[in-house]
Amino acid sequence: MIREGIRRRTLGLLCVTLLIDAGALIGNAARASDFGCAGLEQNALVASIEGSEGYFFRILSDIRMQHQLSDHTAVELGRLAHALEAAGTTLVYVPIPPKSLVLPQYLPDRAAELGFDYDIAVAAHQELLRKLRQQGVVTVDILPALRDTGTAHPPFIKADFHWTAWGAAAAASEVASVIRQLPGSDALKTASFETHSSGRQAIISTMRRRLQASCLSSLPAAEMDAFETVEIVRDDASGQDIFGGAETSGKAVLVGTSFSDLPSANFAGFLSQELSSAVENYALSGGNQFGSITAYMTSSAFLESRPRFLIWENPVYNNLGKYGDAPLKELTAAAASNCNAVPITQGPEIEGNVLSLSVDRGALSSSAVISAYAGNQASRQALLRLAMEDGESIETRIVRPLRASSSGRYFFALDGRMKPIKTLQIAFDDLSPGRADVVICSASPQEEN
Repeated sequence: MIREGIRRRTLGLLCVTLLIDAGALIGNAARASDFGCAGLEQNALVASIEGSEGYFFRILSDIRMQHQLSDHTAVELGRLAHALEAAGTTLVYVPIPPKSLVLPQYLPDRAAELGFDYDIAVAAHQELLRKLRQQGVVTVDILPALRDTGTAHPPFIKADFHWTAWGAAAAASEVASVIRQLPGSDALKTASFETHSSGRQAIISTMRRRLQASCLSSLPAAEMDAFETVEIVRDDASGQDIFGGAETSGKAVLVGTSFSDLPSANFAGFLSQELSSAVENYALSGGNQFGSITAYMTSSAFLESRPRFLIWENPVYNNLGKYGDAPLKELTAAAASNCNAVPITQGPEIEGNVLSLSVDRGALSSSAVISAYAGNQASRQALLRLAMEDGESIETRIVRPLRASSSGRYFFALDGRMKPIKTLQIAFDDLSPGRADVVICSASPQEEN
Protein backbone atom coordinates (compact mmCIF):
# COMPACT_ATOMS: atom_id res chain seq x y z
CA MET A 1 0.00 0.00 0.00
CA ILE A 2 2.85 2.39 0.87
CA ARG A 3 4.65 1.60 -2.41
CA GLU A 4 1.40 2.05 -4.37
CA GLY A 5 0.83 5.45 -2.72
CA ILE A 6 4.37 6.55 -3.58
CA ARG A 7 3.91 5.41 -7.19
CA ARG A 8 0.64 7.36 -7.53
CA ARG A 9 2.21 10.53 -6.03
CA THR A 10 5.15 10.18 -8.43
CA LEU A 11 2.84 9.87 -11.42
CA GLY A 12 0.89 12.85 -10.17
CA LEU A 13 4.04 14.98 -9.94
CA LEU A 14 5.06 13.81 -13.40
CA CYS A 15 1.68 14.86 -14.81
CA VAL A 16 1.97 18.27 -13.13
CA THR A 17 5.48 18.68 -14.52
CA LEU A 18 4.30 17.81 -18.04
CA LEU A 19 1.43 20.25 -17.77
CA ILE A 20 3.79 23.00 -16.57
CA ASP A 21 6.23 22.27 -19.42
CA ALA A 22 3.42 22.27 -21.97
CA GLY A 23 2.14 25.54 -20.57
CA ALA A 24 5.62 27.01 -20.83
CA LEU A 25 5.83 25.94 -24.46
CA ILE A 26 2.45 27.50 -25.22
CA GLY A 27 3.49 30.65 -23.43
CA ASN A 28 6.73 30.85 -25.42
CA ALA A 29 4.83 30.34 -28.68
CA ALA A 30 2.39 33.08 -27.75
CA ARG A 31 5.24 35.44 -26.86
CA ALA A 32 6.90 34.73 -30.21
CA SER A 33 3.79 36.10 -31.90
CA ASP A 34 2.09 39.37 -31.05
CA PHE A 35 -1.22 37.68 -31.78
CA GLY A 36 -0.67 34.19 -30.41
CA CYS A 37 -0.26 32.73 -33.88
CA ALA A 38 1.06 29.21 -34.41
CA GLY A 39 1.59 27.02 -37.44
CA LEU A 40 1.44 29.87 -39.94
CA GLU A 41 4.18 28.38 -42.09
CA GLN A 42 2.28 25.10 -42.34
CA ASN A 43 -1.00 26.77 -43.32
CA ALA A 44 -1.96 24.92 -46.50
CA LEU A 45 -4.03 27.83 -47.82
CA VAL A 46 -1.79 30.80 -47.08
CA ALA A 47 1.60 29.77 -45.66
CA SER A 48 2.93 32.93 -44.05
CA ILE A 49 5.30 34.47 -41.54
CA GLU A 50 4.53 37.21 -39.04
CA GLY A 51 6.61 40.38 -39.18
CA SER A 52 6.71 43.32 -36.80
CA GLU A 53 3.88 45.76 -36.07
CA GLY A 54 1.22 43.38 -37.35
CA TYR A 55 2.52 42.85 -40.90
CA PHE A 56 2.21 39.39 -42.42
CA PHE A 57 4.06 38.06 -45.48
CA ARG A 58 3.15 35.09 -47.67
CA ILE A 59 6.01 32.64 -48.09
CA LEU A 60 5.35 31.61 -51.69
CA SER A 61 4.50 35.08 -53.01
CA ASP A 62 6.43 37.53 -50.81
CA ILE A 63 9.39 35.58 -49.43
CA ARG A 64 10.70 34.66 -52.84
CA MET A 65 13.73 36.32 -54.32
CA GLN A 66 12.99 35.75 -57.99
CA HIS A 67 9.60 35.65 -59.70
CA GLN A 68 9.30 33.72 -62.91
CA LEU A 69 9.61 35.46 -66.26
CA SER A 70 11.40 33.33 -68.81
CA ASP A 71 13.14 34.86 -71.81
CA HIS A 72 10.58 33.10 -74.00
CA THR A 73 7.62 34.64 -72.14
CA ALA A 74 9.24 38.08 -72.32
CA VAL A 75 9.52 37.67 -76.11
CA GLU A 76 5.83 36.67 -76.32
CA LEU A 77 4.80 39.73 -74.29
CA GLY A 78 6.95 41.85 -76.59
CA ARG A 79 5.09 40.45 -79.60
CA LEU A 80 1.80 41.41 -77.98
CA ALA A 81 3.08 44.95 -77.34
CA HIS A 82 4.24 45.30 -80.97
CA ALA A 83 0.93 43.97 -82.34
CA LEU A 84 -1.00 46.45 -80.23
CA GLU A 85 1.28 49.32 -81.23
CA ALA A 86 0.84 48.49 -84.92
CA ALA A 87 -2.88 49.18 -84.49
CA GLY A 88 -2.35 52.38 -82.51
CA THR A 89 -2.45 51.12 -78.91
CA THR A 90 0.50 51.35 -76.53
CA LEU A 91 0.68 48.62 -73.89
CA VAL A 92 1.79 49.92 -70.49
CA TYR A 93 2.70 46.99 -68.24
CA VAL A 94 2.65 47.59 -64.47
CA PRO A 95 4.13 44.69 -62.45
CA ILE A 96 3.30 45.08 -58.77
CA PRO A 97 6.30 44.18 -56.60
CA PRO A 98 5.84 41.83 -53.63
CA LYS A 99 5.16 43.18 -50.16
CA SER A 100 8.62 42.13 -48.97
CA LEU A 101 10.34 44.49 -51.42
CA VAL A 102 8.13 47.42 -50.48
CA LEU A 103 8.19 46.94 -46.69
CA PRO A 104 11.43 45.11 -45.81
CA GLN A 105 11.67 46.96 -42.48
CA TYR A 106 8.84 44.80 -41.13
CA LEU A 107 10.29 41.45 -42.17
CA PRO A 108 11.15 39.08 -39.29
CA ASP A 109 14.49 37.30 -38.90
CA ARG A 110 12.67 34.19 -40.03
CA ALA A 111 12.61 35.58 -43.59
CA ALA A 112 16.41 35.37 -43.77
CA GLU A 113 16.31 31.88 -42.27
CA LEU A 114 14.02 30.90 -45.15
CA GLY A 115 16.64 32.18 -47.58
CA PHE A 116 15.33 35.67 -48.34
CA ASP A 117 17.97 38.27 -49.18
CA TYR A 118 16.60 41.74 -49.89
CA ASP A 119 19.44 42.94 -52.14
CA ILE A 120 19.23 39.83 -54.31
CA ALA A 121 15.43 40.14 -54.49
CA VAL A 122 15.68 43.77 -55.66
CA ALA A 123 18.28 42.83 -58.28
CA ALA A 124 16.00 40.04 -59.54
CA HIS A 125 13.10 42.48 -59.75
CA GLN A 126 15.19 44.91 -61.77
CA GLU A 127 16.21 42.07 -64.08
CA LEU A 128 12.53 41.28 -64.70
CA LEU A 129 11.93 44.90 -65.70
CA ARG A 130 15.00 44.86 -67.95
CA LYS A 131 13.84 41.73 -69.78
CA LEU A 132 10.50 43.31 -70.64
CA ARG A 133 11.94 46.64 -71.69
CA GLN A 134 14.49 44.88 -73.86
CA GLN A 135 11.54 43.42 -75.81
CA GLY A 136 10.04 46.86 -76.33
CA VAL A 137 7.39 46.61 -73.59
CA VAL A 138 6.71 49.89 -71.79
CA THR A 139 7.18 48.70 -68.21
CA VAL A 140 6.62 50.90 -65.17
CA ASP A 141 8.77 50.46 -62.06
CA ILE A 142 6.49 51.45 -59.17
CA LEU A 143 8.71 50.03 -56.40
CA PRO A 144 10.38 53.37 -55.46
CA ALA A 145 7.02 55.14 -55.40
CA LEU A 146 5.48 52.51 -53.12
CA ARG A 147 8.46 52.61 -50.78
CA ASP A 148 8.25 56.40 -50.50
CA THR A 149 4.67 56.54 -49.18
CA GLY A 150 5.96 56.70 -45.60
CA THR A 151 4.84 55.07 -42.36
CA ALA A 152 1.89 57.45 -41.97
CA HIS A 153 0.50 56.26 -45.29
CA PRO A 154 1.25 52.51 -45.49
CA PRO A 155 1.17 51.16 -49.06
CA PHE A 156 -0.08 47.68 -48.10
CA ILE A 157 -2.71 46.30 -45.71
CA LYS A 158 -1.03 44.62 -42.75
CA ALA A 159 -2.78 41.24 -42.72
CA ASP A 160 -3.68 41.14 -46.40
CA PHE A 161 -1.73 41.20 -49.67
CA HIS A 162 -3.57 44.11 -51.34
CA TRP A 163 -2.26 47.63 -51.49
CA THR A 164 -3.98 50.50 -49.72
CA ALA A 165 -5.33 53.60 -51.41
CA TRP A 166 -2.04 55.30 -50.51
CA GLY A 167 -0.15 52.61 -52.39
CA ALA A 168 -2.55 52.84 -55.34
CA ALA A 169 -2.16 56.62 -55.45
CA ALA A 170 1.64 56.37 -55.46
CA ALA A 171 1.55 53.78 -58.24
CA ALA A 172 -0.93 55.84 -60.29
CA SER A 173 1.33 58.89 -60.08
CA GLU A 174 4.30 56.90 -61.43
CA VAL A 175 2.26 55.25 -64.20
CA ALA A 176 0.84 58.60 -65.32
CA SER A 177 4.34 60.12 -65.29
CA VAL A 178 5.52 57.42 -67.71
CA ILE A 179 2.48 57.77 -69.98
CA ARG A 180 2.85 61.53 -70.24
CA GLN A 181 6.26 60.97 -71.80
CA LEU A 182 4.94 58.60 -74.47
CA PRO A 183 3.83 59.52 -78.00
CA GLY A 184 0.07 59.96 -78.17
CA SER A 185 -0.39 61.13 -74.60
CA ASP A 186 -1.47 64.55 -75.85
CA ALA A 187 -4.27 62.83 -77.79
CA LEU A 188 -6.06 61.70 -74.62
CA LYS A 189 -9.48 63.24 -74.16
CA THR A 190 -9.16 65.64 -71.27
CA ALA A 191 -11.35 66.07 -68.23
CA SER A 192 -11.11 67.50 -64.71
CA PHE A 193 -11.38 65.40 -61.56
CA GLU A 194 -11.62 65.76 -57.80
CA THR A 195 -10.73 63.09 -55.27
CA HIS A 196 -12.53 62.97 -51.94
CA SER A 197 -12.00 60.91 -48.80
CA SER A 198 -14.58 58.19 -48.23
CA GLY A 199 -13.49 57.53 -44.67
CA ARG A 200 -12.11 54.34 -43.24
CA GLN A 201 -13.41 51.28 -45.10
CA ALA A 202 -13.02 47.56 -44.55
CA ILE A 203 -12.49 45.09 -47.37
CA ILE A 204 -13.32 41.40 -47.61
CA SER A 205 -10.01 39.65 -46.93
CA THR A 206 -9.72 35.92 -47.46
CA MET A 207 -6.07 36.05 -46.40
CA ARG A 208 -6.83 37.65 -43.04
CA ARG A 209 -9.63 35.16 -42.36
CA ARG A 210 -7.32 32.24 -43.06
CA LEU A 211 -4.55 33.69 -40.92
CA GLN A 212 -6.92 34.44 -38.06
CA ALA A 213 -7.77 30.74 -37.77
CA SER A 214 -4.18 30.16 -36.59
CA CYS A 215 -4.06 33.06 -34.13
CA LEU A 216 -5.51 33.63 -30.65
CA SER A 217 -5.82 37.41 -30.71
CA SER A 218 -7.59 39.50 -33.32
CA LEU A 219 -5.33 40.46 -36.23
CA PRO A 220 -5.14 44.01 -37.64
CA ALA A 221 -8.33 44.79 -39.49
CA ALA A 222 -8.30 44.60 -43.29
CA GLU A 223 -9.20 48.21 -43.85
CA MET A 224 -7.83 51.40 -45.35
CA ASP A 225 -8.41 55.11 -45.80
CA ALA A 226 -10.68 55.04 -48.85
CA PHE A 227 -11.05 57.61 -51.63
CA GLU A 228 -13.34 58.33 -54.54
CA THR A 229 -12.51 60.29 -57.68
CA VAL A 230 -15.29 62.06 -59.58
CA GLU A 231 -15.25 63.91 -62.87
CA ILE A 232 -16.30 67.55 -62.54
CA VAL A 233 -15.75 68.95 -66.05
CA ARG A 234 -15.57 67.20 -69.39
CA ASP A 235 -13.92 68.79 -72.44
CA ASP A 236 -15.05 66.54 -75.29
CA ALA A 237 -13.73 68.93 -77.92
CA SER A 238 -10.10 68.38 -77.02
CA GLY A 239 -7.94 65.38 -77.66
CA GLN A 240 -8.08 64.53 -81.35
CA ASP A 241 -7.50 61.03 -82.67
CA ILE A 242 -3.97 61.17 -84.10
CA PHE A 243 -4.67 58.11 -86.25
CA GLY A 244 -7.51 59.82 -88.09
CA GLY A 245 -9.92 56.89 -87.94
CA ALA A 246 -12.49 55.13 -85.81
CA GLU A 247 -10.21 52.21 -85.00
CA THR A 248 -8.50 53.95 -82.08
CA SER A 249 -9.74 56.55 -79.60
CA GLY A 250 -8.06 59.05 -77.33
CA LYS A 251 -8.62 57.11 -74.15
CA ALA A 252 -6.80 54.93 -71.64
CA VAL A 253 -8.11 51.59 -70.44
CA LEU A 254 -7.09 49.70 -67.30
CA VAL A 255 -7.06 45.90 -67.06
CA GLY A 256 -5.73 43.84 -64.21
CA THR A 257 -6.44 42.02 -60.99
CA SER A 258 -8.18 42.68 -57.68
CA PHE A 259 -5.63 45.42 -57.01
CA SER A 260 -7.33 47.51 -59.71
CA ASP A 261 -10.81 46.13 -58.95
CA LEU A 262 -10.72 47.26 -55.31
CA PRO A 263 -13.07 50.29 -55.02
CA SER A 264 -11.58 51.53 -51.75
CA ALA A 265 -8.09 51.69 -53.27
CA ASN A 266 -9.39 53.83 -56.17
CA PHE A 267 -6.53 52.99 -58.57
CA ALA A 268 -8.49 53.86 -61.72
CA GLY A 269 -9.68 57.07 -60.10
CA PHE A 270 -6.17 58.15 -59.19
CA LEU A 271 -5.02 57.34 -62.72
CA SER A 272 -7.83 59.46 -64.16
CA GLN A 273 -6.90 62.43 -62.02
CA GLU A 274 -3.18 62.11 -62.72
CA LEU A 275 -3.76 61.84 -66.48
CA SER A 276 -6.61 64.39 -66.56
CA SER A 277 -8.43 61.82 -68.66
CA ALA A 278 -11.09 59.29 -67.73
CA VAL A 279 -9.59 55.81 -67.43
CA GLU A 280 -12.02 52.99 -68.20
CA ASN A 281 -11.60 50.16 -65.71
CA TYR A 282 -12.03 46.56 -66.89
CA ALA A 283 -10.07 44.98 -64.03
CA LEU A 284 -11.32 41.74 -62.54
CA SER A 285 -10.95 40.05 -59.16
CA GLY A 286 -10.17 36.34 -59.21
CA GLY A 287 -9.59 36.10 -62.95
CA ASN A 288 -5.88 35.23 -62.67
CA GLN A 289 -3.27 37.10 -64.71
CA PHE A 290 -5.17 36.83 -68.00
CA GLY A 291 -8.87 36.95 -67.08
CA SER A 292 -9.32 40.70 -67.32
CA ILE A 293 -7.16 41.51 -70.34
CA THR A 294 -8.51 38.55 -72.33
CA ALA A 295 -12.13 39.44 -71.58
CA TYR A 296 -11.48 43.00 -72.72
CA MET A 297 -9.37 42.32 -75.80
CA THR A 298 -11.86 39.78 -77.18
CA SER A 299 -14.83 42.09 -76.57
CA SER A 300 -16.54 44.41 -79.02
CA ALA A 301 -15.53 47.31 -76.76
CA PHE A 302 -11.90 46.72 -77.78
CA LEU A 303 -12.38 45.49 -81.32
CA GLU A 304 -14.61 48.43 -82.29
CA SER A 305 -12.83 51.23 -80.43
CA ARG A 306 -9.25 50.55 -79.41
CA PRO A 307 -7.71 52.69 -76.67
CA ARG A 308 -4.61 54.80 -77.14
CA PHE A 309 -3.12 53.28 -73.97
CA LEU A 310 -3.81 49.87 -72.45
CA ILE A 311 -2.59 49.78 -68.84
CA TRP A 312 -2.07 46.22 -67.61
CA GLU A 313 -1.55 45.82 -63.86
CA ASN A 314 -0.32 42.40 -62.71
CA PRO A 315 1.49 41.30 -59.50
CA VAL A 316 4.91 39.86 -60.31
CA TYR A 317 4.06 36.56 -58.64
CA ASN A 318 1.34 35.97 -61.28
CA ASN A 319 3.58 34.09 -63.69
CA LEU A 320 2.70 35.01 -67.30
CA GLY A 321 4.11 31.69 -68.48
CA LYS A 322 2.09 29.52 -66.11
CA TYR A 323 -0.38 28.40 -68.77
CA GLY A 324 2.12 28.10 -71.60
CA ASP A 325 2.10 30.21 -74.77
CA ALA A 326 -1.63 30.01 -75.49
CA PRO A 327 -2.93 33.03 -73.51
CA LEU A 328 -0.37 35.51 -74.87
CA LYS A 329 -0.68 34.11 -78.38
CA GLU A 330 -4.44 34.59 -78.29
CA LEU A 331 -4.02 38.18 -77.11
CA THR A 332 -1.51 38.84 -79.88
CA ALA A 333 -3.94 37.39 -82.40
CA ALA A 334 -6.74 39.58 -81.06
CA ALA A 335 -4.46 42.62 -81.28
CA ALA A 336 -3.65 42.09 -84.97
CA SER A 337 -5.03 44.92 -87.10
CA ASN A 338 -4.54 43.41 -90.57
CA CYS A 339 -6.83 40.79 -92.03
CA ASN A 340 -6.40 39.28 -95.48
CA ALA A 341 -9.36 36.94 -95.69
CA VAL A 342 -8.48 33.32 -96.39
CA PRO A 343 -10.68 31.73 -99.11
CA ILE A 344 -13.21 29.28 -97.67
CA THR A 345 -14.00 26.54 -100.17
CA GLN A 346 -16.87 25.01 -98.23
CA GLY A 347 -18.89 26.16 -95.23
CA PRO A 348 -19.21 27.28 -92.64
CA GLU A 349 -21.69 24.56 -91.80
CA ILE A 350 -23.25 24.23 -88.35
CA GLU A 351 -24.39 20.99 -86.77
CA GLY A 352 -25.29 21.14 -83.11
CA ASN A 353 -22.61 23.25 -81.44
CA VAL A 354 -19.99 22.48 -84.10
CA LEU A 355 -18.99 24.84 -86.91
CA SER A 356 -17.14 23.22 -89.86
CA LEU A 357 -15.43 24.59 -92.99
CA SER A 358 -12.75 23.85 -95.57
CA VAL A 359 -10.01 26.14 -96.88
CA ASP A 360 -7.97 26.34 -100.07
CA ARG A 361 -4.79 24.30 -100.01
CA GLY A 362 -1.82 26.39 -98.90
CA ALA A 363 -3.98 29.45 -98.20
CA LEU A 364 -3.00 29.65 -94.52
CA SER A 365 0.21 31.59 -93.86
CA SER A 366 2.53 31.25 -90.88
CA SER A 367 0.69 34.05 -89.09
CA ALA A 368 -2.87 32.95 -89.78
CA VAL A 369 -5.48 33.76 -87.14
CA ILE A 370 -8.91 32.20 -86.72
CA SER A 371 -11.50 34.43 -85.06
CA ALA A 372 -14.45 32.31 -83.97
CA TYR A 373 -17.67 33.74 -82.52
CA ALA A 374 -20.24 31.56 -80.78
CA GLY A 375 -22.97 34.10 -81.46
CA ASN A 376 -23.58 34.75 -77.76
CA GLN A 377 -21.81 35.63 -74.53
CA ALA A 378 -22.90 32.46 -72.74
CA SER A 379 -20.12 30.46 -74.40
CA ARG A 380 -17.07 29.95 -72.20
CA GLN A 381 -14.99 27.50 -74.22
CA ALA A 382 -14.19 26.52 -77.77
CA LEU A 383 -12.30 23.55 -79.20
CA LEU A 384 -10.49 23.88 -82.54
CA ARG A 385 -9.96 20.67 -84.52
CA LEU A 386 -7.66 20.76 -87.55
CA ALA A 387 -7.64 17.89 -90.06
CA MET A 388 -4.47 17.69 -92.14
CA GLU A 389 -4.32 16.45 -95.73
CA ASP A 390 -2.20 13.48 -94.65
CA GLY A 391 -4.86 12.34 -92.18
CA GLU A 392 -3.30 13.70 -88.97
CA SER A 393 -5.29 15.98 -86.68
CA ILE A 394 -4.59 18.62 -84.02
CA GLU A 395 -6.84 19.93 -81.26
CA THR A 396 -6.51 23.06 -79.13
CA ARG A 397 -8.97 24.41 -76.58
CA ILE A 398 -9.60 27.87 -75.11
CA VAL A 399 -11.46 28.13 -71.79
CA ARG A 400 -12.51 31.35 -70.05
CA PRO A 401 -12.05 31.57 -66.24
CA LEU A 402 -15.29 31.31 -64.30
CA ARG A 403 -14.97 34.78 -62.81
CA ALA A 404 -14.10 36.43 -66.12
CA SER A 405 -16.78 37.77 -68.42
CA SER A 406 -16.96 36.14 -71.84
CA SER A 407 -17.57 37.79 -75.19
CA GLY A 408 -18.13 34.42 -76.86
CA ARG A 409 -15.27 35.24 -79.23
CA TYR A 410 -12.04 33.24 -79.44
CA PHE A 411 -8.79 33.82 -81.33
CA PHE A 412 -6.67 30.87 -82.43
CA ALA A 413 -3.18 31.58 -83.76
CA LEU A 414 -1.96 28.83 -86.10
CA ASP A 415 1.55 27.46 -86.14
CA GLY A 416 3.11 28.04 -89.55
CA ARG A 417 5.11 24.82 -89.23
CA MET A 418 1.96 22.73 -89.48
CA LYS A 419 1.23 20.53 -92.47
CA PRO A 420 -1.35 21.61 -95.07
CA ILE A 421 -4.82 21.82 -93.52
CA LYS A 422 -7.80 20.22 -95.21
CA THR A 423 -10.70 21.10 -92.92
CA LEU A 424 -11.27 22.69 -89.55
CA GLN A 425 -14.00 22.46 -86.95
CA ILE A 426 -14.78 24.66 -83.96
CA ALA A 427 -16.87 23.06 -81.22
CA PHE A 428 -18.44 25.54 -78.77
CA ASP A 429 -19.98 24.72 -75.42
CA ASP A 430 -22.84 27.01 -76.43
CA LEU A 431 -23.66 28.23 -79.94
CA SER A 432 -26.30 30.51 -81.50
CA PRO A 433 -26.59 29.34 -85.13
CA GLY A 434 -28.08 32.55 -86.50
CA ARG A 435 -25.24 34.69 -85.20
CA ALA A 436 -22.18 32.44 -85.00
CA ASP A 437 -19.41 33.12 -87.48
CA VAL A 438 -15.75 32.52 -88.20
CA VAL A 439 -13.16 34.74 -89.89
CA ILE A 440 -9.76 33.46 -90.96
CA CYS A 441 -7.10 36.12 -91.40
CA SER A 442 -3.64 35.76 -92.87
CA ALA A 443 -0.92 38.38 -93.10
CA SER A 444 0.56 39.16 -96.47
CA PRO A 445 4.09 37.87 -97.14
CA GLN A 446 5.46 41.39 -96.75
CA GLU A 447 3.85 41.78 -93.34
CA GLU A 448 5.10 38.37 -92.23
CA ASN A 449 8.64 39.44 -92.95
